[in-house]
Order: sequence, then C-alpha cells, then structure tokens
Amino acid sequence: MKKIAVIDGNSLMHRGYHAVPDYMTADDGTHTNAIFGFLQMLLKMNEKLRPDAIICAFDAGIPEFRKTAIERYKAQRPPTDPALKEQFPLIENILRALNIPVVKVPGWEGDDILGTISRLGEEQGMEVLLVSGDRDIFQLASELTKVVHTKTGMSDVVVYGPDEVRERYGIGPELVPDFISLKGDSSDNIPGVAGIGEKTAAKLLQEYGSVHEIVAHADELKGKQRESIKSSVEEIDAGLLVATIVRDVEGIDVDLDAISFPSYTPADIREAFMSIKMTQHYSKFLALVEDDGSGDGSGACPTGKVEPGEVITGDAALAAVEEFIADGREVSVLIEQLGQATLFGAARAMAICDGPKVAIVDSEEEIPELLAKLVRSNSVIAMDAKHLLQTVIPADSSKPALVEIAELEVSRLFDISIAAYLLASDVSKYTLETLAPRYLECEVEPDSAYADADEEGSFAILAARATAAFRLASVLRTKLEEDSSLACFTNIDMALVPALLSIERVGMELDCPRLAEIGVDTAGKIAELEQQIYALAGSEFNIGSPKQLGKVLFEDLGLPAGKKTRSGYSTDASVLTDLKDKYEIAGLVLEYRELSKIKGTYIDALPQLLRGDSRLHTTLNQTITATGRLSSSDPNLQNIPVRTDLGRLIRTAFPPYSEMGEPGVDAVFLSADYSQIELRLLAALSGDEGLIAAFNEEADFHRATAAQVFGVPFDDVTPQMRSRAKAVNFGIVYGQQAFGLARSLGIGLREAQGMIDRYFEAYPKVKLYLDGLVAKATADGYVSTMFGRKRHVHELASSNRNIRSAGERIAMNHPMQGSAADIIKLAMIGVHRRLIEEGFASVMMLQVHDELDFSCPIGEIERLSAMVVETMEGVIELPVKLEVSVSYGPTWADAK
Repeated sequence: MKKIAVIDGNSLMHRGYHAVPDYMTADDGTHTNAIFGFLQMLLKMNEKLRPDAIICAFDAGIPEFRKTAIERYKAQRPPTDPALKEQFPLIENILRALNIPVVKVPGWEGDDILGTISRLGEEQGMEVLLVSGDRDIFQLASELTKVVHTKTGMSDVVVYGPDEVRERYGIGPELVPDFISLKGDSSDNIPGVAGIGEKTAAKLLQEYGSVHEIVAHADELKGKQRESIKSSVEEIDAGLLVATIVRDVEGIDVDLDAISFPSYTPADIREAFMSIKMTQHYSKFLALVEDDGSGDGSGACPTGKVEPGEVITGDAALAAVEEFIADGREVSVLIEQLGQATLFGAARAMAICDGPKVAIVDSEEEIPELLAKLVRSNSVIAMDAKHLLQTVIPADSSKPALVEIAELEVSRLFDISIAAYLLASDVSKYTLETLAPRYLECEVEPDSAYADADEEGSFAILAARATAAFRLASVLRTKLEEDSSLACFTNIDMALVPALLSIERVGMELDCPRLAEIGVDTAGKIAELEQQIYALAGSEFNIGSPKQLGKVLFEDLGLPAGKKTRSGYSTDASVLTDLKDKYEIAGLVLEYRELSKIKGTYIDALPQLLRGDSRLHTTLNQTITATGRLSSSDPNLQNIPVRTDLGRLIRTAFPPYSEMGEPGVDAVFLSADYSQIELRLLAALSGDEGLIAAFNEEADFHRATAAQVFGVPFDDVTPQMRSRAKAVNFGIVYGQQAFGLARSLGIGLREAQGMIDRYFEAYPKVKLYLDGLVAKATADGYVSTMFGRKRHVHELASSNRNIRSAGERIAMNHPMQGSAADIIKLAMIGVHRRLIEEGFASVMMLQVHDELDFSCPIGEIERLSAMVVETMEGVIELPVKLEVSVSYGPTWADAK
C-alpha cells in the first residue's frame, strides 16, 4: 500500500518561524529561520514515517461561504510578520527542487486541500498521513487516513486514527466539526456556546449523537445549558459550516500514482539550497538519494559529492609521496583511524592529496617519518594542523619528537578549521562534513562510514575527504582575503601553533600525594555537609537528584518555589542563591555541590589523566569560543577555581617542571598576568580622557571610578563604594544593564541605573563608543577586534527583544574581550620565540585567559620576569599602558 504524507505548509512554517531564532538570513538579508525549521521537521517526518510520496499544501485564500457564515472568521489574526511572509516563496522553491508537489488553490485553505487529497488517496486504496499542528484536521482521521499531530516540531508527534481521536476527545472523527461548533475556537473566531467547554461538548455529543440532535432536544437540558443552546442556534450552525473541512476542492492537479519521494538528484537541489545558505540541510537531503552522476557540469561538484582524482595505494603510494616531497608540492594531509570493519582492522591510514592525485599510505610504521618529511619541506593543508603535527611532535614527552618545534615554518601550514572559524566564529563544528556543503557545494562521507566499508571503500572515503580538504583550502584562502581576515589567520592564529605545541608537550606536573591528601579532607567535608542537610531536611535523600531535592525543599520544607520545569521544581544555582540568605539548607546544598563537583572533576579525575611522562597534557583549543579566547580540555586546567579555598588548595598540587629540581629550592612556578586588560582596552578604544587618566595616574582604578560615581573625594571612598564601582566597571565592559547590575549587587533597579548614569556622566565618551559599536554592528552584521578578528552578531537582526539585547551586549563586549584574546596570543607567540632564541631553560606550561604560567629555575627568575613583562606589555602601543604583574612560588597556588 502506497503511503502519502500531505503537509500543512502554513502550520509547519509558523512553527519553524517561532522555534528558530529569526536572525538566520541568506546573503541578501532575507530571513531563513522558518525555512530552516520547516526543513528540519520535514527531515524528521521522513525519518519517522518513511512515506513513499510527499505533498505540501498552502493556504491561498478563505472560501466566501466561511466569511459569510462568520463575518470575523480569522479576522483577529494579526498580519503575517514580514520576516515570515518573505520566506514562503523560498520554501516553495525548495520544495519544487525536492520534487515535492506544492498545492495551492485560489480561494481555498490548506485544510480543504488536505481533506480533498486524503479523499482521493483513500479512493485509490492509499494510506494518507496528514501532517499538521491544527486539531480540526482530526475530523479527517479514518482507517486509511491518519493525522500526524505536531505538538513540538516533529520531535514530539502523535499519530491519530479514529480510535486515538475517540480516546482523546470521547467522540469519533466525524463529530469533530460538531465539537468545535459547541466549544468554539478562539483562533478562528468560531464563537461556540457560552459555558460549554471541551468536556461538556464531548458529553453532550456522546449522549445525543450530533449537534443538530442537541439543538433538537435542547428542552431536555437544564438551566443555563438549555438557554445557551437555544439562544446560540445560528452561531452553532455557522460554526459547524465553518469547521467542516471541504473534501471536493477542484483544481488539484496531482497524480498520486506518479509522485514519489525522494525523486530528485543532487543537481536539482544544489542551487535552491545554496542560494539561501542552507548547507546543513542540503547535506542531509543529499544523503537521502544515491548519486546518479547526473550533475549539470556547472559548479564544483557535478555529482553532488567530492570525487577524488587518481587514488594510489600500496608501494606506489610511498613512491608518490616521495615525489610530492621532492617537488615541494602543496598537499592536504589527513590521518584517520579507520573502522574495525575494514579489511586491515583499526590500522591508521594517511591520505596525501596534491589535487590530481591522492596517495594513501596504510602502513602505520611509515606514517610518522613520511609526515615529518612533508612538514619540513612542503606546504601542508590539514583540518587541524596542531593535531596533525602531534603525530610527529607528541604531547606526551615520553614519546620522541621526529621534528623540532623550532623547525616548523608556520607559513607553510594551512589549518582549515581555523580558517573557517575566523570566517564564522559562531558555528559549533568545523568538520569536512559541515564545510564541504557550505564552501564546495558538495558532500563528503563522514569518517563514521568507514565502519561499514571494506578496504577499497575505506580508501575511497579517505581519498574523497583528502580531496575536499585540498579544495577547501583554496576557497577559504580567497574568503579570508575577501573578509579582511587573512592577517589575523596568518599573524595570530597560525603563528600561535608552535607555541601551543610546545605548551602541550611540556605539560603540567601533578603532586598526586598532595592531591590525595586534599581529597581525603574534601570527602570528610562533603560527608559533614550531607549530615547537616539531612538534619535540616528531617530525612535522608539523594542530594544530587534535582527531583528529590526539589520535593524536600519546596514541598516538605515549604520553601518558596521559583522556576518549575517539566521534570519538577528548578533547583539550579540561581534559585538556591536567592534562598541561601534566609534558608541555611540552600547555602549548604550549594556548598555540597561545589565540593562534590570539584572533587569529581579534579581531585579524583586528574591522576587518571597522566600520560606516559607522568604529566598532565591539556589541549588548548583555538576554535571553540566565539570571542577568540583559547579554551582548555582533557583536562580543562583553565577552570580550576581561583577564588575558592578548595580551588586554591588544588593549585598547591601543581609544582614547577620536575626536571628543574625541587620546587621552591631549584625552581618556581611563575605567573605573569595582564592587569585589568579589558578595562584598559575600553579606555584606549573609547578615547575617553577621564578613563585614560584614571589608569595612567597609576592610582587604584576602581577607587578612582568610585570617587567619580559617588561624587566623593578619592580618599573618602569606602570599601563598599569601591566594590560597587568595580562591579560597574566590569559590568560596562560586558554590556550589563541596570537589571543585571542590581541583581549582582543586591540593590534596587533605580539605584543601579543611577550608578550607570553617573558612570557615563563621568566618562561620556564610553557611552558614545558603546552606542557606536551597536549601531555599526547592526549595520555591518559584525563587530571586530583591534586586530581584525570579526564576530558576526546575527542576534541584532532579531525581532525578539531579548535576543536583540543579547546581541547588543556581544557587540559592546567583543572589541575588548576579543582584543584581549588577540593580545595574549601575540604575547605567547613573542614569549615562545624569545624563550628559544635567548636560550632560556624556563618553559611555558599553560595559558589561562590573561595569564601565562612558567616553570622557572631559581637563577632565571629576574631575567624571565623582565623578558615576559617586556614582551607582554610591548604587544601593542596604546594611550593606556598594558600592565603585567609577575608572581612566583613553589606551587601554582603560591604564584597567585
């Protein structure tokens, strides 16, 4: 039996529009959020229901008889938002490209088209699925027609046949129009009968069988029900007429036997999807069809997939690589762990592509030496250059390095992920699967496909991926130039790679006995907190279970409940923080959580992450944060708390590099930290003379601000005034408004706004500068750092005020936070270079936001400190001096 899905296009477009942020746009500024949501639901629908054919119906007017029956039928609905309206022609274009019939009949609503197509399908013995979020469609449910009711997109759907309709409403599908005429429908302006809701309407229909029978027997009803029915006969008739879906609309020209899905080629859909930058969905729809080679020859991928040139394997591959090396060709290099299902098990394979040819080396023993030769002599393209280089410069220093970091020529490296990140820093993934559709208009097989492939198939996948990487590099270089981002790519992010390789190979020492000692103490404190919480609660329960904790706090103890989620009461940190001053148990739970998290994340986990050299080797990521800051993972050493007692204790387990001797005697842990860098950048970028003077006079900056904000002499500023001024200073940098400041300081909204107003009175150019940033970002769509690092702020195009406000905060903050990130990167590049050139024994071990950490022999403390301060402060010349403070001691904790 053929299965046909008929989509209520208007319903899904409205759901998509309200589910997806409206700052998604095509290159010409046309909104695309509704299209994105629609296609997402279409894909999920296809995955769940597997129809043999799909049809999409759209409204094309309202039948006159409905307007006549109810004058204000649907009149209360506001005009379609222009940002949604402009997307309907685009989604129709995509549907036609997908060979999905689009049905619109002038003067008829989409429901009537669904009703007519379902009748036609039933007459031909087909199963019909009606996909809609409207409940009046339930009247069409039958043995052959099922209603797919979308509750939340397509992730939460219920399929209704006649039995399911009866179970939900207590009536059959045939009585749904009667049901609506009785209870009314405010969304369509169907009035219904006063005092009759869903339960009463269903009960009356069960008893009398139809709305006409109810009217005929109105005298049998009691009191208000009788009077309401008798006085609403005209409204009931009108409602019944309007609510009944027409099933014989003329002009529907669709051959149900002939249509099928999917029945398109990659060439059919490429232009429609790429014209509105719908690359993610393009890739998914490509995956639904087998490539038939029917491309039109235009564009980068005639078949819709990356097709490699000549693929060379075995001994010939080794010879080809040697040829590449001898000729100094630019090559893309991919090293991937192929799946267990391949003929050669889990052996690694390396693909080297020069464009026309791809050489695949599947001998794991040969790979490191060949790669070492390549990076010494050739220009190398990689998805992740640092990760690739760690094949020959391992992070674990117990493994030999085949290439010295000082040998690397970063000008010969091209990192695809970093290039794509600079062009769009708000994307969550930079993989061949996501980038090939976007920039090459074609797809590549994911590396997960190796698991189902034989040796030949695995080589084909790897060759295609290496070819895609080679071609991406060319496209991305051009894009970087056009975007004015090439200098940032070359001089900052790629130039940083050697320093990161060095830091990750040096690693961090860990004093495991010291950490174990801290763990014992922490476990004892957690146990004490448990008993205190149980005593206050009056019972034992799982403190780590939000559901159990919510019941104890808000039901058993009767604390005032805040947010409530589907799963129960919210017990997140913000809720407990609001309660802790009045209720001791809330503060204890917060402390319990903090200690438990730190114990699990660091005390228990870190010793398990030591490598062969008995050190921790974090990964410093360059493409995770939208601001340009580096992030740390496996383990995350940047997030060890510095302001809590336990965090500081954990830092006592990090001594300097062990090969330098005994901590505090032969070597120290040395930290160099930019002081208030983002505030200094705000002063420099805004050009506000008062703010610049406040820094250059080298007085206490927060105290100086407090004097301005509170209108008192510098010497009369109290600690509380200084603390509040400090909150204002940092709040301004992050675009904080009065509400956020009031909440953080625990003061009234008016008082917070007054402090902000006085701040801007004292430093008027700051306000002008921040307002200018928002205006420029709104006009340009992005905001830049001092060094040209762009951050696209799509939120500013949103019609949602909260989203737009978030975009304004991003626009105000990025020039400071992003510039600070660029400055610390440039400092790392300079420090790394000087450590090598000037023969230091000291090594750089870590970067934590605005801080660089070193292991330093006692005899080098003064020399290293001077060099690091000179380099960090000399990155850029500004009207406000960049100030660096240096501290050191036997452990990380002592160096702060």
